[in-house]
Amino acid sequence: MINYHTEYMNTGIHLEYKELRSISPKAARQAVLQILASNKGNITQTAQMLNVTRRTIYKALKKKSANKLDDTSTAPHTVHNKTAFNIEEIVVKLKEKTNYGPVRLQEELYESSGISLSSHTIRNIIRRNRKTKTKKCRRHNRSNRPFVDWYSSQAFEVVQIDLKYIIDQKALSASQIAHVIKHDLPLYQWSAIDVASRFKLMAYSREKSWTNELTWFLWVTSWLRSHGVTVRIMYTVDHGVEFGGDCWYKIVELRRLLKGFGCFIIQNRKKHPEENAHLERSHKTDDDEFYIPRIHTITTQGQFYKEAFNYLYYYNCVRKHSSLSRIPPYSHLKKISSGLDDTIKYVPPIFLDGISSELGAWSGYNVLAQYRK
Repeated sequence: MINYHTEYMNTGIHLEYKELRSISPKAARQAVLQILASNKGNITQTAQMLNVTRRTIYKALKKKSANKLDDTSTAPHTVHNKTAFNIEEIVVKLKEKTNYGPVRLQEELYESSGISLSSHTIRNIIRRNRKTKTKKCRRHNRSNRPFVDWYSSQAFEVVQIDLKYIIDQKALSASQIAHVIKHDLPLYQWSAIDVASRFKLMAYSREKSWTNELTWFLWVTSWLRSHGVTVRIMYTVDHGVEFGGDCWYKIVELRRLLKGFGCFIIQNRKKHPEENAHLERSHKTDDDEFYIPRIHTITTQGQFYKEAFNYLYYYNCVRKHSSLSRIPPYSHLKKISSGLDDTIKYVPPIFLDGISSELGAWSGYNVLAQYRK
């Protein structure tokens, strides 16, 4: 063991206790005890040599008697207002069952168990009992993209569009994926969401194709225009091949097509899903509240259509959204806009494969061969 006092006296090197403590608290206290022993227990002289307070020396002696020279936790031994363990257990189980956020958990907890907790308390309970840490995302290089002002946009001025792969292994279990494949249910969900109101439209297909994408844009635009939406619609999409990807002439053709309907399209930057944040978040809701709890009960396409229609109505007209002050999207839509046809809320989740084939070769691309009549 190094004799710090000898080193100090012979070399004239000043031992910085704070610097040594930043490297190792245990080594710093061992140095204090050695110098104290060489000073024959003179606490004042030891404190002066190390340029520390006498209290630091007494603390090192106390930790030596407890045989714990390392730093101990500064957390209090007793928290008087801490939530009871059995209540925390109920909150954690409800979170695992529903995967709701703190606000919705607060409401569900009160309705199901009569337990009243604040959303902040529930958030802290969930954080304390979190089993996995959040994965850090690596930043990617920026690219040019027109600025989209989400927060000052009016109803349907900014509409995010994306494609969801339903049988994603990160969302569904192996048995659920096998069930979808076995019963030949749709594999892709096409979604469009209004940023201002969170009002959502959905469609399905068995194939991911450019023809289906064109049909989807026409369907969304015609549904909105036929129900009283007159504003200039700005669509935002990612770089998926079904939306044109890096193929410039497809993007030019799509912009030319949409321009005739008073619409415009913007491509988000590559590997930046946050630029379609509202729609990406809604996909998680689709998994948690539709596919995961319901997919095993669906065996036919007709049944799938009914379940999807009911879910879409629930999402738009019943489900309370935290970002909208706990009211459904359609209720918020009526508050911020006027002149809309009330039937806009009955959005049918159409199947694109058959529709795109019946439209014919209007786009200049071959339609889906297996659906051609």
